[in-house]
Amino acid sequence: MNTKVELSREMGVISAMMIGVGAMIGAGIFVLTGIAAGTAGPGLMLVFLLNGIVTMFTAMTYAELSSAIPEAGGGYMWVKHALPSINGFLSGWMSWFAHAVAGSLYALGFGAYFGLLLANYNISVFGLSEAGLTKFLAVVIALVFIYINYRGASETGKIAIVIGVLKLVILGIFIASGIYTMYYSPDWFSNFNPFLPNGFGGVFMAMGLTFIAFEGYEVIAQTAEEIKDPKKNLPKAIFLSMVVVIPIYLLVAFVSIGALDTDIPTWQFLGQHKELGLLEAARQFMPFGTFLLLIGGLISTMSALNATTFSSTRVSFAMGRDFNLPSIFKKIHPIRKTPYSALFISGALIIFMAVSLPIEDVASAADIMFLLLFMQVNIAAIVIRKKFGHELEYGYKMPFFPLIPILGIITQLFLAVYMFKYSPTAWYATIIWIAIGFFIYFGYSIKKEEVEKGKIARMVTPGDFRVVVSLSKLENVRPLVAIGSAIAKAQESEVVALHVIGVPHQTFLETGSKFIENSQPILEKAIATGKEFDVPVVKKIVVSHDISVAILDVATSGKSNIILMGATDKLFRGKVKQSIPHKVMRKANCDVGIYFAKNYLNVKRILIPIGLGEHSYRVEIAEKLMNFFNAELTLYTVVKDEGLISVAKAKHEEAAKLVERKVNSEVEVALSIENAVLEKSKNYDLMIMGPSTEWVMHDVLFGSLPDKITRESKCNVLILKQPEQHAESWLGMIYGRIRK
Repeated sequence: MNTKVELSREMGVISAMMIGVGAMIGAGIFVLTGIAAGTAGPGLMLVFLLNGIVTMFTAMTYAELSSAIPEAGGGYMWVKHALPSINGFLSGWMSWFAHAVAGSLYALGFGAYFGLLLANYNISVFGLSEAGLTKFLAVVIALVFIYINYRGASETGKIAIVIGVLKLVILGIFIASGIYTMYYSPDWFSNFNPFLPNGFGGVFMAMGLTFIAFEGYEVIAQTAEEIKDPKKNLPKAIFLSMVVVIPIYLLVAFVSIGALDTDIPTWQFLGQHKELGLLEAARQFMPFGTFLLLIGGLISTMSALNATTFSSTRVSFAMGRDFNLPSIFKKIHPIRKTPYSALFISGALIIFMAVSLPIEDVASAADIMFLLLFMQVNIAAIVIRKKFGHELEYGYKMPFFPLIPILGIITQLFLAVYMFKYSPTAWYATIIWIAIGFFIYFGYSIKKEEVEKGKIARMVTPGDFRVVVSLSKLENVRPLVAIGSAIAKAQESEVVALHVIGVPHQTFLETGSKFIENSQPILEKAIATGKEFDVPVVKKIVVSHDISVAILDVATSGKSNIILMGATDKLFRGKVKQSIPHKVMRKANCDVGIYFAKNYLNVKRILIPIGLGEHSYRVEIAEKLMNFFNAELTLYTVVKDEGLISVAKAKHEEAAKLVERKVNSEVEVALSIENAVLEKSKNYDLMIMGPSTEWVMHDVLFGSLPDKITRESKCNVLILKQPEQHAESWLGMIYGRIRK
């Protein structure tokens, strides 16, 4: 029975609005106000006003799409389904980068605020300079939140609301204190003259720089499956959040410029103090200003860093789950239940950007990515309305369509391009990231998507696919055809008995026809074995210069769901020795089984060593063999730590649900996994294992664990592997393997 799992809709419109407000009134306003004031001058007010207008264009787009398609996923999902697949990939790729770089910005902001706190108490850390201390503290706090997310702890909804209210209160005191100071300073208006010291160019650059402070409304769309009456409440929450945030930003800009009394123009004073500009302003006119702004800044940067660490991890994890990124990104820790691989890679990206670029360039890179991402969402809105609008039930439709999303596209493109004047480095980083994305998409994602579509097709219509058994030795014919017959009978298909005659490249292919007679005993035995098991066997002879290519060609051209081969036929490539079956296993787009014959008589006892990773496909094949041979099946796991016994047992329970008949389950604690498996296998007829998942250079230098067990085992071994792409191998080589 198929069970649909839905999220409980418990969130009201005010709660959803506060999520957006908390995301927008956060580290951005604390960190970027001083930097933006130094660029735009008193025109900072105009910056926030115009950014509010530009943001409203895309906010309306988000309101419309979230009301029509109220599902978790937001912009990434809309772009993926409305535009070509490359756009879907790039939207996720950019979103991952944007959230990670935003995390770098917040880590640097924390470093600056905490560094000032240490300086106030004359505390020196390793004799670091101010800039060095900021980056050191940024790395430390990033590592802290990587660990917190690894542990599975996260900011709860109630804590998030408390933090949001605290930030509003601090900014409220800041605004009230500033207005009070200006009231008793009749010359305050001179701080706004000249209003645009750097012209509109400074305004546009500051708009691009501070755009990140307005993008939090997108988080509201992520609550689509949890909010009550999403078609009405999502648009309300988005617009209410903007109504709250824009006036606060305008008032913060107004008092930051107007309430100061400095020897130089106030906007220059703020610009000189960069990310600490707002704090320095509070020091002058706000009661307990330094303390309160330090508290507000530290809380905001930590809260934002936690959120962006979580978001960047979630995006990359989702892309791994959707086959847009290698499967390493979708790995779940067996104990913590957290996507630790995606987390550590995202964390490394956060730390790298924080260490390698100044804070202005980090902020600019995040802004550029968000601008480009929202451009794609606006394009998706136009496509969805025109192509699927008649099929969707909208809770809100933006006025003046398609003018609103077009204005969003134009203004965002303009700001993104204009940012090159402010930070060419940020644009170079963006271009490099997008180029890497194209490389991964065309080198991995397209092929992986094709593989996964093939898996789905084989699951839905297994009878349309056949089992290819590649035969090269007479003694392997019976066990290979028997295993192939078990799989074919379960899915009501046929077995193709394939014999490839290999001839040297120096010889014409026609010469191979002289050796066809040598194939007859092998194929006749295959036919006889098929008749014994009442499974149709079709024989096929191919002459080829490359045996592995011939096997792959037959499997691909004839819709095959598995290729079975004996462990024979060595070849050399460079200094690394490979077998033809291993070469096929690396390149096939279907399942591949390599059979190592030891003492095949009959299959009555089957052993499956199960690790803490993926195992379901081996269990499914084992069930077919179990039913076909009326055999006994045992799930077996060796752990080195008693603390992992419960995890292993949970894996066994998960695997046992895939088998209708009763299976045996055994978990053993041992120092040597290899020795324990070898000892256990002595009492079994067939052992079904997966291929090595070790780092590729470890395999080359030391050999893989499955290879060692296969070589020394006394029972027959079947190595089964699902299709995967080469990109996973080299990414795994770069990343390495985390064992625990």
